[in-house]
Amino acid sequence: MPYSVFIDPPLSHVGLSEAEAARRGHQVKVAKLPAAASTRARQLKQTEGLLKAVVDAETEQLLGFTMFAPESSEVVNIVSVFMKSGQPYTVLRDTIFTHPSMAETLNDLLNAIG
Repeated sequence: MPYSVFIDPPLSHVGLSEAEAARRGHQVKVAKLPAAASTRARQLKQTEGLLKAVVDAETEQLLGFTMFAPESSEVVNIVSVFMKSGQPYTVLRDTIFTHPSMAETLNDLLNAIG
């Protein structure tokens, strides 16, 4: 279940943390991206924070997502719906989002999965 804590910037999360995924036996790949990498965050002059994605290395399923950045309470909903679809993370990575938006930062974050 996704959640958001409305602090400044908001903190939002859905799914498993990296530690939880490892405890459950997943081989994980992780990507992190500073909020400052987002054109929208720079436009808003709110560049503090970061995004993190946890992916199962074998199935390519997105297991968890955390965002401590502007508009995270909206982006986490996109990720939550996507996670329920059961598609590999590459589908979300390759989705075209409007520019400039915080959602388009998902492209860069997921492109950093090793």
